[in-house]
Amino acid sequence: MKKAILLSSLISLLVFTGCFGGGDNAGQTADLKNFKTYNASTFSISVPNSWEIIEAKDFSKEIPIETQVIFRNNIKSDVFTENANVTKKILKTGMSSVDFAKSEILENQKSLVNYKEISRDTEFNVLIGGKMNKSMLIMFEGKESAQDPLIRLIQVYAVNGVDAYTATAAYRSDADGVTTENAKNIVKSFKVN
Repeated sequence: MKKAILLSSLISLLVFTGCFGGGDNAGQTADLKNFKTYNASTFSISVPNSWEIIEAKDFSKEIPIETQVIFRNNIKSDVFTENANVTKKILKTGMSSVDFAKSEILENQKSLVNYKEISRDTEFNVLIGGKMNKSMLIMFEGKESAQDPLIRLIQVYAVNGVDAYTATAAYRSDADGVTTENAKNIVKSFKVN
């Protein structure tokens, strides 16, 4: 049961198959002129203008309940379509965003086939409740199963009280540099109200 819950952000991303710089600049990305901002009651995140937004009311039964919203590139692929999501877990007790990040990274390592960490920014800050808070930004790759394509993921983590959020962007590992930059910009734009 615990493993199923911890895989929610990855599953949400994989259902739609077909070095970082952070510091005090969290939320400020190189070029967001072709991005739109999605505002939920507890968070905001920016995604490319052309991407579709899939809200919880439109989810299929396969999407884990922890998933708050999914974004998907309108240019579909038979192998894997770029996408992003935000998940929210309720913690039993509060913890720092860094400690939450460490626990999620361990679960990713256990659950993905061919897991490989690409980079980790341990000095990344995320805006939570109007204040910058230390978090972690990580890029890694892996497969849900041996038959699946190799997917690259970028995640950032934010804890506000007992609400623990993960913002994830996913794309094929052989994607071009523009795709990678878009994924970084999505995740770096994540803010918790």
